[in-house]
Amino acid sequence: MKLKFLFIVLLSTGVLFSCSPTNTEEPDNPGTNKPEPAPEPEPEPEPVKHVDPVSLSFVSKNVHDIDMSYDESAGEWLLTTTGADPYIFTAGLEKDLELEHRVLNFDYRCNAGVNDLQVFYGKSIAESRSRHFGAIPATSGNAWKNYSCSIAADRNAFSWGKAGENLRLDFGTKKNVVLHIKNFQIREMNEEELKAYEAELQKAKGKDAEAERIAAYVAKSYPCRVSSVEVGDNEVTIKGHTDGGSGYYIAEIGPWESLTEVSSFSQKVAISGNSFSVSMPRTVSRDNLPEYDRVLSRFAVVKVDGASQTLCSHARYADDIKAVRSPAALVPKSKKGLGAFVVNNNLSDLDDLGISSVTVNIVLNSMVNTERSGNYVTPWKFGGITYYMNTGYASQLDRILTECRKRGIVVSAILLNRQSDTNSKATALLKHPECDGGNYSMPNLTTAAAANLYAAVLDYLAGRYSTDTYGRIHHWILHNEVDFQKEWTNMGDQPEWRYMDSYVRSMRICHNIAHKYDPNSTVMISLTHAWAKAEGQYASKSLLEDLCKYSSAEGDFLWGIAYHPYPQDLTRPEFWKDDTSSTYSLNSSFCTFKNLEVVNAWVLDKQHYFKGKSKRLLFLSENGTNSPSYSESDLAKQAAGAAWAWKKTNTLEGIDGIQWHNWQDNRAEGGLRIGLRRFPDDSEQPNGKKPAWYVWQAAGTSSEDSVFAPYLTTIGVSSWSEIIGTL
Repeated sequence: MKLKFLFIVLLSTGVLFSCSPTNTEEPDNPGTNKPEPAPEPEPEPEPVKHVDPVSLSFVSKNVHDIDMSYDESAGEWLLTTTGADPYIFTAGLEKDLELEHRVLNFDYRCNAGVNDLQVFYGKSIAESRSRHFGAIPATSGNAWKNYSCSIAADRNAFSWGKAGENLRLDFGTKKNVVLHIKNFQIREMNEEELKAYEAELQKAKGKDAEAERIAAYVAKSYPCRVSSVEVGDNEVTIKGHTDGGSGYYIAEIGPWESLTEVSSFSQKVAISGNSFSVSMPRTVSRDNLPEYDRVLSRFAVVKVDGASQTLCSHARYADDIKAVRSPAALVPKSKKGLGAFVVNNNLSDLDDLGISSVTVNIVLNSMVNTERSGNYVTPWKFGGITYYMNTGYASQLDRILTECRKRGIVVSAILLNRQSDTNSKATALLKHPECDGGNYSMPNLTTAAAANLYAAVLDYLAGRYSTDTYGRIHHWILHNEVDFQKEWTNMGDQPEWRYMDSYVRSMRICHNIAHKYDPNSTVMISLTHAWAKAEGQYASKSLLEDLCKYSSAEGDFLWGIAYHPYPQDLTRPEFWKDDTSSTYSLNSSFCTFKNLEVVNAWVLDKQHYFKGKSKRLLFLSENGTNSPSYSESDLAKQAAGAAWAWKKTNTLEGIDGIQWHNWQDNRAEGGLRIGLRRFPDDSEQPNGKKPAWYVWQAAGTSSEDSVFAPYLTTIGVSSWSEIIGTL
């Protein structure tokens, strides 16, 4: 299900518009002396409707990681967070809300601030029915402060506001936050809020229109074509054909330019004839970048007719890039991997578990700064501009990647762009201007300066980690769960094609930078388990199909899939019976461990192959089953899930590897216990190996069948062949 902007009826402004019909008077009749009718009285302006606020209250049922009390005399709630996943429910509405009830509002005092308020709109509690509103700032002393957020669009999108419906409020991820709340209500908008809301609706219409233009561009058949782009040491050569007409040019489009919104191309070279071959310098000064590298650009045929410039072909990125080095491709020795690898006291697990591939998180704004400061002291010049890399962060990565190099382990780097404040001045420039919350932001590709900064940090990483000196990055995952973008790669509310246009440009920058140093490296799209039905904003299958269309239009490139087939409910480990919406169909709502055959079939479909010739890389790069507790029963269910996941993965030829996440239970995972080891601070067995650890150790070895055997009973089958399905 694609994310669409849904509009609700605006408040009446009190101004009535009338349209007088024409030619409605009777013709003159000379035989009568008809008096003119008296004018109709002016109608009274319709008054603006005002509604009283609706009071809300919290309930003690299903409170999580919060201590709650209520002072009835003061009308004041006291909430103290006790863990990393604090949330609380409101009582159901006593009656239906009015249309005008559009603002969630309360007065508060808070000692430390809430790093993110997430509101779930009841009926069912699901991420797809929630919104992140960002931080609630701390207050000083005993001063009260007002907090309000518009829920107008959400009420309409989620059809929320009927009697009996409630809210769940998630107050960030920090414990020991003390929050006083009073005057908790849903109210109408004031005049300033209403104007802002109307402006947002107009902006949304503009986004929808742009998305329609992008979709039309990708699907369009043009009279001309750019057939190849070759990037050499010093030149870029563009070849193609036209319809033989006059006035044609090759235009260069920078990665910060939205092609469908460009009306005049500043960088262009005239061409003539039915076929053309144009060479231009690889480096050029443009858009305040003294040494811009055209390896980042795409090129299209445009027709110039006076002041008019018309796009006459799809734009095409580089097909071939002259690499400064060509390290050999490294293929995992087996399909068994580990997610979110760091160097810790469990390093021997790499050997004991027989790990062949890992994922490694890299936060870009922890690596790069626009000025020399703190550990950001290593200069790196790109585009003629000098940036500064974090020596301490690079040293950490060196150690992580070196341990992998020693063992011949394939590394996939997950590139993350933190949207909140960091110690780097680059954060503000890297953050997308439409990002409105969540954990990470889409990279800012709206200006040349921002795009160059993004390319610069990728250039540093790709250059440093394409040899054995510091270890090696083999694949690049961008960024995290982009179908659930509001939480993990935030760009604000977006229609799908507008979001994908920015995301594809990010992928292309990374691909072309990486291929300067390693022609075998693959960039990968990161997706959740929401296959054909959106659980967050978009459906993962839809984004894959969009990406195929882009590849067809603008030239294919080496991209793969980093898929996250968690159970439908991450807290419930028995996916084999609980995942009722995970079916053996390419239109299944979800693709989880239960029906991995779905994503396997998609990637094996030859119409999705790279240039129609080779299967795309498919890693299950983040996935695990939960042990709701450390009881024997819960641990057995988690281990059974691990055995199932391995048996399917190892059987399905389209899947190249599975990186189990998490290595160790993590308190920041919202109460989940999806690791192979217990919490480091567990009271009984700190850091202890769980049964799932031993399953993962046995996977792919001679002891696999004997270690896995007890879990057949847990699942309720007599042989592992029974879990393999067909489409």
